[in-house]
Amino acid sequence: MLQIGRWLWFLVIAATTCSARAESRLVVQAPEGVQAAVATARQLKLDCRGTIEGRVITFANLLPDTPYDIRLTLADGTILQGADMSWYSPEPVKADVQPLDDDDRKQIREVFEGVKAFENRRNMLLLAGNHDRATVLAELIRDSGFHSSRGDEVIWRVELWYFKNQHGGWERISQQNKVLRRERFASKQEFTRQTGKLKWLAELGGIRVGKDRTASLTLPK
Repeated sequence: MLQIGRWLWFLVIAATTCSARAESRLVVQAPEGVQAAVATARQLKLDCRGTIEGRVITFANLLPDTPYDIRLTLADGTILQGADMSWYSPEPVKADVQPLDDDDRKQIREVFEGVKAFENRRNMLLLAGNHDRATVLAELIRDSGFHSSRGDEVIWRVELWYFKNQHGGWERISQQNKVLRRERFASKQEFTRQTGKLKWLAELGGIRVGKDRTASLTLPK
């Protein structure tokens, strides 16, 4: 029992700190002026801060084969936030599947905009996938009056939605959305101040360090 207890304690420590045993590294060539850099393993609720040397940012001791989303804060307050646009399950990609075309995008947008929900504004921030399945980064905003609201409050969410091309058309997969951000702002002014300089990038999302324990990424200047 004592040995089992020690092993469980080791798992807890590994899941709540950057693992020093992993010795995995991610090197990012970033734009000028990065003031802060964080790599987040969302499934583990684990943050690792990067070391900044000019345009080179190094994240050390990342867990191998674990998806990380990168957040870079620039000198002017702009936040470049990664979003993992991969599929929600390990289901493999079908062989010889075609890329998304204009008709796919049109159908997905129509389904996306047609969903009835609490928000009164909805934005498709990112879209990734192929002719078989697609992932949408959705921004959901309620800035009109609602029950229990006080003044000009704003409820804001950013979620990942998943779509499948089946039964002759595109359908949203229900009960599979992933919430990335969810906040309630006291005013529209506060909402604009907090979110106006937030930019979502697929290139900074779902990054994994491979078996060689190193990975690199270069962002446009």
